[in-house]
Amino acid sequence: MINKIRQIYLRSHQLPRPPENGPTVSPITEVISETNPDCQPIIEVLLESDHDFKLLLNNIPAVVFKGYADGSVDFFDQKIEALTGYPRGDFESRQRKWIDLVLEEDFDTVKRAFVHGLKTDKSYVREYRIRNRNNNFLWIQERSQIVCDKSGKVQYVSGIFFDITLQKQTEEALQEGERFLSSIFGSILDGISVIDLNYTIVQVNHTMEKWYPQALPLVGAKCYEAHHGRLEPCQPCPAHRTMLTGEPHSDTIPLKSADGRIVGWLDVHAFPWLSKSTGKIKGVIKYVQDISYRVEAEQTVAESLINLQKALKGTVQALANTLESKDPYTATHQRRVVQLACALAQELGESPHYIEGIRVMGFLHDLGKIAVPGEILSKPTRLSGYEFNLIKVHPQAGYDILKAIDFPWPVALAVLQHHERLDGSGYPHGLLGDDIIREAKILAVADVVEAIASHRPYRPALGIDRAMAEISRHQGILYDSEVVRTCLRLFSEKRFSFS
Repeated sequence: MINKIRQIYLRSHQLPRPPENGPTVSPITEVISETNPDCQPIIEVLLESDHDFKLLLNNIPAVVFKGYADGSVDFFDQKIEALTGYPRGDFESRQRKWIDLVLEEDFDTVKRAFVHGLKTDKSYVREYRIRNRNNNFLWIQERSQIVCDKSGKVQYVSGIFFDITLQKQTEEALQEGERFLSSIFGSILDGISVIDLNYTIVQVNHTMEKWYPQALPLVGAKCYEAHHGRLEPCQPCPAHRTMLTGEPHSDTIPLKSADGRIVGWLDVHAFPWLSKSTGKIKGVIKYVQDISYRVEAEQTVAESLINLQKALKGTVQALANTLESKDPYTATHQRRVVQLACALAQELGESPHYIEGIRVMGFLHDLGKIAVPGEILSKPTRLSGYEFNLIKVHPQAGYDILKAIDFPWPVALAVLQHHERLDGSGYPHGLLGDDIIREAKILAVADVVEAIASHRPYRPALGIDRAMAEISRHQGILYDSEVVRTCLRLFSEKRFSFS
């Protein structure tokens, strides 16, 4: 009985459609009535099945069809018109064949899928394009079953059409985005490497392959093996730190050749690679810059700076020696002033660069005495007023000699002001407090202390105690209070002494 019903069902779906205004009796009912008028119970069951079948056809998001070898197709509902723009009747009257809608470029794809299905399990899935009534392209996914007779001859194909145009457009947009990102990824001149949490390289760009040709292929290798020739992860390492903290890290590392020689330097910046679904870190993206040129430039600058410093020291020493040849006492005085002034600057918390400037200023602070007659500089008795006025010219003379030299410190200005005093009683310009630069205030205390404590051509040394009393009595009046307190502390607590 079941086989009989199945035959009746198949026969019903091969009958022509009833006229639009004809009776609404189901074709399947007519077939059964003609075959066996006494099968009323069966008719009722099949009527219900036919209703369910139509309900299913109307609600599935696809077009159900039955196709034949000549390219003609029968459809079971009206959705074909929404899909193609052509009425269902055009296909069933054979005025239009489905194959007429398929793009010629896709014929081979369509044929290959059918042949493969015929040779295997008589089913196939194929995707191709059609042109609808509005001359627009649509992507179709066809899922079909080939039905053959007992001899293996194809009778028809039954299946469904899905409109996958939107899906294809989305895929194309994604592929275009991937191609765009890939082109950017490949064209960046800096290195990019993506590694997972096991330190396995997932992706690299061409620049990384160029830097590590000895370790190719990089993808699939451990980063510490490929990049550094190590058997275990590097620690500390920016990628390792990023894995631990989830934060970006960076470091500078050497670029080594296959034989272990350092051939360059790289700045490595590690960023967390986060999962889109969970937001958790799933690896590290390393952005690597070749900074070899910068390191080389820095080394060149450092070497040039060293050479300039040597030249500067030589120039300063030559100037100091010029004065020493004229007045040996002044040369000794300058060296001792340098010793105390640098100690004061260090105790005041100044930087090494600042202290180096104080050293240069100390050596050159009395350079202007070159303009003073030698007999006055070495006179064994007290100077007259006229002679002292000649001595007072030396700060200005020293400034005039040094002002054209582009020192990295205010050397010429410190030389000009080292005899100025806070209350305006100094020379050559009688400056007050804040008008005097700090370097000159340090030199002033060191100069006075050394002059009082040491032998002068016209008198014996007065000693350190006398020098400490002088600056203590006049702190805040003639000399800067902070510098004076620092000097007192150097001699009383730090046991400073001239060597």
